[in-house]
Amino acid sequence: MQNKKYTGILFLSFSSNNIHFLLTNSLGQIQTWTTAGKSRSKGVKKSLSLSILEVTKFLEEKTKELNYSFLHVRIKGWGKNKKNAFKIFKQSKLKFLSVTDITSCPHNGCKIPRKRKL
Repeated sequence: MQNKKYTGILFLSFSSNNIHFLLTNSLGQIQTWTTAGKSRSKGVKKSLSLSILEVTKFLEEKTKELNYSFLHVRIKGWGKNKKNAFKIFKQSKLKFLSVTDITSCPHNGCKIPRKRKL
């Protein structure tokens, strides 16, 4: 029996306090997920490159286990270490087909509440 190779989608969500990693198949069904805080790093350490390195090792194991040969990457959020995290991903054994930034940015924002009249 031959080994089939699959293509997956990796979602990286950068919030102000944590980084979420979500691996799905091409239909969008969740295969595995993890966060930077799940690797026993708390506080500021979650956004450091050491915790991101641990997560990339975890994702490399999972992609090999699930027979994913290529990944589409979708990045969302305004995290301070977004570029550093992606540099670490590029150095890993994971192969990327596309990288898309799906961060939504407001055009004008909410209306300012009116001043109170006394």
